[in-house]
Amino acid sequence: MLKFLPIIFAIIISLSNIQFHEDKPFQKVNLPPAEPTQKSAPVVSKEIIVGKLEGKIQGGQNSTVPIVNANLPAENVLRLTWDIVPHAVMYKVFFSDKELITYTNGIELAVNGADEVFKIVALNFDGKMIKDRVPIASTEVNPKAPRTITEFDKMSYPPIYPAYSWIPSKDATYYEVQLIKDGNVVREFVTGTIRPDEKFDLYDEDPVLDEGEYFWRVRGLRDDVAVTDWSTKNPATAFKVIKPARIAALGDSITHGGACSVTPSNASYTWEFYCDVPVKNLGHSGDTTAQILNRFDRDVLPFQPKILFIFAGVNDFRTGIKAQESIENLAVVREKCLDNEIVPVFITPLPVNPALLAKAQFVQPPPADWRQQQRIICDWILKQKNFIDITAEMTDSEGNLKAELTTDGLHPDAPGKEIIGKAVLNWLKNYKAVD
Repeated sequence: MLKFLPIIFAIIISLSNIQFHEDKPFQKVNLPPAEPTQKSAPVVSKEIIVGKLEGKIQGGQNSTVPIVNANLPAENVLRLTWDIVPHAVMYKVFFSDKELITYTNGIELAVNGADEVFKIVALNFDGKMIKDRVPIASTEVNPKAPRTITEFDKMSYPPIYPAYSWIPSKDATYYEVQLIKDGNVVREFVTGTIRPDEKFDLYDEDPVLDEGEYFWRVRGLRDDVAVTDWSTKNPATAFKVIKPARIAALGDSITHGGACSVTPSNASYTWEFYCDVPVKNLGHSGDTTAQILNRFDRDVLPFQPKILFIFAGVNDFRTGIKAQESIENLAVVREKCLDNEIVPVFITPLPVNPALLAKAQFVQPPPADWRQQQRIICDWILKQKNFIDITAEMTDSEGNLKAELTTDGLHPDAPGKEIIGKAVLNWLKNYKAVD
């Protein structure tokens, strides 16, 4: 999700019969002879995304990018993947006399002969080990396309703003992404050239509103040449948009999903995953209360929800927006709900953890009075007809977001998202919205 950490990949080493060890070998891969990369079709007229900030694609311009047929020599390539480790910010890969740092839960390496032992270690922001010997979940030899890591198949509804994520390809320096609806390409992107401090994901900045069947795919590029095939359609990259959605949630990144080094495409990092009742995710990362108000008509009304959870405010008080302005925006959202026969349910905004934010270094430090401004918003919410108060359970004795629930100081990790999801489920049960 965040683009501020170095990724080093494409290490050429001499290997032949690859072995993987914990205390003893647990998998052996025999590499076939190298084959030429398959040719890729020409591509023109793409949207160029020129900048990234806080894990989101920003800006853009129309341009024409000639993508020529590729017939490049190929090496044997080994792709390793592993499961995400909670609280991990980076992973160190040990092999031979090499050490490699990566910020995704997978990597591709050029391989070429000799035995090799691999060891994966999960690290925190300080570079301290939080899990030794992370098991390798899968291996692939000479993969033809990027490995997609979205989990739309585990979600009741797709997020209205999808995040597309993948394991980096060894030879690619940037990527082409397509969103396909009912067999037709409806959106195309070419990412900016991937810098060493960027991860491999793309946040769609336009809501996906039209009903239909969708899937997304990605391929790697270098110097205007396609160096991989397209990723293939699978249940985890496909989703359906259907209307209406009886229950929905409007909010910022905490509703959208994700956390440090994890995107909203990971189901376990969305609180909706833990609710056990389908909730349409209308979250958009980075939103203030003014921004969720501005997109209410466009993003909420098409889905005709009967109940709307409203979870916003942290991006207000952490950036110096005063609570009174936030309350005024939330009050207008409430009135819009009532005008459209929607039950508004407000969730109290979570605190931040300034010490962890300082380590993350992707947002500015909050102003000195942020706790006071947060408290004013919470007090207003507690006076509403329908509300959920989750701040007490997730706040430490100093008024900060509990360190055990967050890695970056702003976004709850999976255990924090579980607390939120279960609180929403309990409210629905008490409201008798579920059996």
